[in-house]
This record gives sequence, structure tokens and C-alpha cells, in this order.
Amino acid sequence: MLYKTVLTIIIALLGVEAMGQALTGTIKDKKSQEAIPYANIWIKGTTTGTMSDMNGMFLLKLSPKDTLCVSSVGYERIEIPAKNITENPLIVFLSEETLQLGEVTVRPEISRAKVLFQKIQEHKKENRQNIENVDAYKTYKRTAVYLAIDSTSRINRFIPNMEEVTVQVDSMNIRFSPIYLAEEGSNCQNKDDSIVYRRVDGIFPKLNQTIESMILLHAVVDLDFYKDQINILYRGIVSPLSNNAMAQYNFYLNDSTNINGKKYYSFSFSPKNKYNPLFTGRFTIQDSTFALTDIYAYLQKEANINFVNGFRAKVSYLSNDKDEWFYDEQEISMNLSLSLNKDTISRYGSQRINEVSKGNWLVTKNTKFSTSTELDEVKPRTWKNRTEFTSKSSFDEGTYLRVSKLKENSFIRSVDGIGGMVLTSYVDLGKFQIGPVFDIYTTNAIEGQRFSVPLRTGEKMFEHFTIGGIIGYGTRSGEFKYGANFAWQPGETDKFILRGSYSDDYTLVSQDKYLRFIKKNPNERGNSNFISIFTAREENPCLKGEKSIKLNLEFNTKNDVCVEIEPYWLYSTQTPDVHFLRNNTGYENYSNYGILFNTRFAFGQHYDKYYFARVYYLTQLPVINFSLDVGKTGLPGSASDDLDIYAQIHASASGMLNMGMINMRYMVNGGYLLGDAPYDLLDLPTGSMSLGYSKYGYNLLHFATFAHNLYTNLHLDWTGGGIVLNHLPVIRRFKLREMVSFKCHYGMLNDSYHPVFDLPGYYSNEMSKPYAEIGFGLTNIFKVLRVEYVRQLGVTYEKSGFADKNGIFFRAEMSF
Repeated sequence: MLYKTVLTIIIALLGVEAMGQALTGTIKDKKSQEAIPYANIWIKGTTTGTMSDMNGMFLLKLSPKDTLCVSSVGYERIEIPAKNITENPLIVFLSEETLQLGEVTVRPEISRAKVLFQKIQEHKKENRQNIENVDAYKTYKRTAVYLAIDSTSRINRFIPNMEEVTVQVDSMNIRFSPIYLAEEGSNCQNKDDSIVYRRVDGIFPKLNQTIESMILLHAVVDLDFYKDQINILYRGIVSPLSNNAMAQYNFYLNDSTNINGKKYYSFSFSPKNKYNPLFTGRFTIQDSTFALTDIYAYLQKEANINFVNGFRAKVSYLSNDKDEWFYDEQEISMNLSLSLNKDTISRYGSQRINEVSKGNWLVTKNTKFSTSTELDEVKPRTWKNRTEFTSKSSFDEGTYLRVSKLKENSFIRSVDGIGGMVLTSYVDLGKFQIGPVFDIYTTNAIEGQRFSVPLRTGEKMFEHFTIGGIIGYGTRSGEFKYGANFAWQPGETDKFILRGSYSDDYTLVSQDKYLRFIKKNPNERGNSNFISIFTAREENPCLKGEKSIKLNLEFNTKNDVCVEIEPYWLYSTQTPDVHFLRNNTGYENYSNYGILFNTRFAFGQHYDKYYFARVYYLTQLPVINFSLDVGKTGLPGSASDDLDIYAQIHASASGMLNMGMINMRYMVNGGYLLGDAPYDLLDLPTGSMSLGYSKYGYNLLHFATFAHNLYTNLHLDWTGGGIVLNHLPVIRRFKLREMVSFKCHYGMLNDSYHPVFDLPGYYSNEMSKPYAEIGFGLTNIFKVLRVEYVRQLGVTYEKSGFADKNGIFFRAEMSF
């Protein structure tokens, strides 16, 4: 009884079926002895089945009471009782049969498949339009992420109640722990999709948003196979129904059946080149409408998508009385892992979903559709109990209870805290948070080694208010520097946020004050990443002393437009390498005050909210910022009486373009500074002079380079997705990804800018040609490392003294 109970729970939670005897075999033509690809193999009286691969091979689980059925178009169907099977692997011979399909005589060949596929293309627009015309329906989604744990491993030391919080399959040592659970009911009326019920839980509260954003939004996709491509993990996989599918796929007509007087055709498809990231699977169409009635697709191991051990998708459709087909159910299963499983059935890509090793993440999503009007009278929280939304992927309260117990475990809380630190740059200590972590240790030419303690109150102390500060000590200067800040969200949502800060510290002259609108918590100390911190070959001398007072009001609208207004006051003092000279007169200090406006357009893009901050991930929807800074500079005494105001206009756009297996990340900005302004408001592109690869900076430039008031910067980053390396023997096993980067700066210093101070001699405003860098490299080295060779384009600035000719750079990153 206990075994049946556990097995029932497993089926409900994971959709993993009980396994019988594993039968392998090959389907062959009886006359020619050649393998028959994509034959249908199933268990009689059930919907359980598979199909043979390109070599005619198959794998299926059988119990002694089952009957094996095999068919393929142009061959006679055969049935074999399991009790009569004495060989494993089994060879099944099919005899040729001539059939009449319409007016065409068909033998085992693919010519008829091409004719029918053309009909599918001719009706594709109409069938897709029929789906889009359904403007009143409801959906219920069930999403789950499970972690496979080796019950014999040392993790038992950290999770002592392992059997209470996990479930087991048969006699395997692998147990499954729920990491993330979500149920969501939606009501779509006139193309407006509104969520009417949502329940989300997970053992890592700080990572729930990231699991949704980085994995579920890109892995658990909308399976519209009528589109030309399906986007999975930042890769565009060509759909088997795309306009150019015949150039990418082999198609086979498997069989035809008559149901209620209507004929249906069954197709199989596979990549022409197995190393191309394409689907393998089968689909069924109706003869009269040539509409999809169901489709089953998976990715073979050779597709070589990083971290993906297996991917499987199924979509079924229902027709109305007009023979118009709409979604009935979508199912997705994905097996994710940092390493490739050492299984013995690598050729059976669809089966890799169930070949699980410790550490694997199993991602499942089931979406049920219904156009029933009866649901209007039912409360959304009870939809999951309705027959319209019944699914084998349902999970009960026991699953949520396991999550609750795991969240109480100290080891799980520690892992959650580390993950939260990586994502937010803050270490969560409960009522207090330490961060940004980049501020803890830095180096510069004035302070030498700088050690800081940045601290703020956390959500457990005040949910809508935080107060904090920073205190830092320089080992060379022997000085303490400090600052304080606060943030307040007056309502339950982040519609309005008020921030304020005061600091007395050193700041980089070349600091990009607009970068924070693109990248939350940017490192403002000059080191682009942790590798840069520890590999810098020089200490940056281009710092000034600065006292600042800033007040920031942020307004977020419902349509994802964010407006920020920030009045500020700055008091700057000179340092040994940064001087303020005006008409041969030196000034110890100066002040400037003004107001900064920024408007961000996110176009409905998904974001995560981390305690007062919205974090937007790179997608094909751009994030655009427009900024305006207006201010005035003041000099000691009456020297500033003749100074007018300054104004700076700045704009930026960042996002990603998906071009099949290749994707391009981009960031472009430009601006114009005019009026009487100090030189630190100019655009001052810089590098870190280290081995760390800079994402939004330059890699070969030194600390002091160009100084322009009219400027533009372009940063492009191409990831090949293994488009070349995946075709190279041996190398493909490492799942390396090709990288190409391009960075360019162009600008000038024109008469619209009136310098308050003389431009230091170490800056250059002479630019006859754009400055550009190009890089070639590899990412996904050891799963987390990017290495890139970068060199200057052209020879204009090779001997400038402020830029290196070439170099090799490193960055920690993960790429699918």
C-alpha cells in the first residue's frame, strides 16, 4: 500500500510514469533489410508510445501483459504480444503494402509528405487566425521545478528530514525536492489577459523571481508552432511548420487514420543535420483543414543547448462545430543540469527527460485551455478541481507542505542568502543588509586599498523603508570616508519611491552617472567586476573629493514608464592628480547644483523587484532612457558671477536581438553637453586597466582618454550558441559558445561647450576617426567563464599612449 501511495504521489507531482521492462529494438524493411525511420510504436489500447529514430531504433517500456504495435505508412501493421518477445534488443520486420491516399499511390517514401506539407503551408495563416480569433477563453497553468538529490550523499547532514521533504521513484537513490511551485488562472477577454488567481511558493524566496525570469520565462515558452521559430533559453529554434522548414527538416508521412468519417495524417520530422539545434518529433493534421490536431517535439542531445539534458513539448488542440481548432493543452518538460548525464540512451533525446542524475533540475509546465462559459460562475481558486482543467501535473497541499518545511532549514536559508547576494549585490542578514558588495574592497591611487562597510536596514525591519550608509578606510591615505542614504515607498506598490543621500567621499572623475538607469547597483569604484579588482595593473589616480546631497523622486506608471526627478548639490575638491585651473588660476574647490530628469520606457517588459529597485533583463524588447541634466557651477568668491547654466541631454537603449541560434546584446547611448560646465561632466570613456572584461566600458582604454561634449557609444555582443563549435568533433562535448564583441566611441568637443576649467593634458579631444575595439572569444568555459581576445580596429590610436593595442580578458558569466 505504501508503494502505491508513493507511486501515486510521484505521478501527480512529476508526471513520471511507472517503468516496466525497457525494450530496445530496430524497425526494418522485410525485403530490403533497411531501417525504417520514424515508424510508430505504441502499446495497444493506450496512448503510450514512441517512434523510431533516423536509424530505425526505438526504446519503450513494456509490461508482460502489453501488446506491442508497429506501423508505418506503406507497410502492414504488426502486433506482437510482450509475452512472445524473447529477444532484447528486438528486430521488427515490416512488409510493404500499397495504399491509396486520395488520388496518389504511396509507397514508403517522402514525396507524399512534401505534397501534404505544402497544403499545411497554404492553410497555415487561416489556421493560426482561427486560434487568434478566439477572444474569450480561460487558462490554468501549473509550473514546477524539482531538484534531484542523491539520498546517499552528504547532503543528508544538512537536511536531516530528507524523507519528509522529498519523494522517491521506485528503488532509485534519487529523491526529488520541490524548489518552485506556481499555479495561475487567467481570464482572456478581447485579447486582454488578466490573472485572476495566482499561488507561488519556493524554498528559495530570494530566488523565486530569478527562477521565473531567467529560466521559466525563457524555457517554459508559449508553444505556437505556427510561428517560424520557438524561443527557448535565448535561442530561436526553427519550427517544423515554418516557411522554410523543408530546408531544415526531413519529413516522413507515417500513417493515416479515419475518425468519425474524417481523415487524419501522422507525420514525423527530424533535422537534416542532427547537430543543428532543431526539433525532432511528430504531428497530426486533419485532412480537410490541414490544421494541427496535436504535435510532439523534443530536442536531441546533439542540439547541444547549454545546461539542457532534455526538452520535450506536447500540444493538443480541440475543434469546434465549424472545424476550427484551438488549444486544448500544452505540456513542457525540461531536464537541466550543469553537466551532461552519463546515460546509455543518448540517441533517444525524448527519453532524456526521465534520465535523471543528482543535481538535475526538472522543469515542468502544464497549461489547460477552456472556452466554457460555465467557468464564469466558478471562483478561480477552485478551477483546478474542474474537469476542464484536470491534469496529471496537478500537485496537492502535501507538495506545498514540503516546500514550507524546506524553507525552515538553515542550510536552505544559507543557499538562498548566497543566491540573493549574487543577484542583488547585497548580503541579507535579516534585519540588515550588507552591500553593494562591490564597495567592500576597492583600490585607487589615493587611498591605496580601500575597505568599506556598506550597510542598510532590510525588509524584515521595515518593509517600505530603509536607511543605511557606508564607512570606508584607505590604507594609504589613512582617511575615513562616509555616507548615508534612505529610501521610502509610501504605498503598497512602487508607484512612488522617495530616496535621499549624503556622502563625503572620493569619486571617479570619469564616472558615468547615467549607467545606473541601465544597470542597477553599478560598480562606481572603477572596477568592472571581481576579476578586475584583483588583476588591475595600475591604481586609478583620476579621483576628486566630493561632498554630495541628493534627493530622488521616482514615479512608476502602469504602462511601464518610469520618471525620476533628482535635485542635487555637489562640492568638489582637488586631489594630487585632478586640478581645477581657470585662466591660469587654481581653485581648491568648486560647487555645482542642478536637477536631473530621467524617463524610462520598458514597453511592458518583465522585471524583478528587489527592495525598491526594478531589474530589467535583456530581452527582445528594448529599455530606453531619456535624460536631461540642468545645473549651474559655482566658484569661490565672485569668480562664478559670469558663469551661465549648463544642460546635458542623454539617451540610451539596451536589449537583445534573437537571430536563431545567434543572439546579439546591445547598448547604445549618446548625448550633448552645452553651456558652462566642469570637465567631469563630459563623456569620458575609460577602461579598468585589468584582466577583467568590461560589459559597459572599454577594455583597452586607460583611465584618462577622450573628453567630448557631443558623443555616442555602441556596445555589441554576439553569442554564437555553438553554431560553429557544435559541428566540431570532440570540441562539441564541452558546449563552448562563440563570442564576438564590438565597442565603439565617437565624439567631439565643439563650441557649444564652455569649459569652466582647463581640460587636463592627459585628456584628448582630437578625434579624426572613431575609436573601436573588436573581440573574439569563447564563453561557457567550465560553465561560468568567458575568455576573449580584444584588439583595436585600425591603427589610429595604437600609439596614442592612452590605449593598448590588444589584450586577453576574462569575465564570469553563464550562457545558454
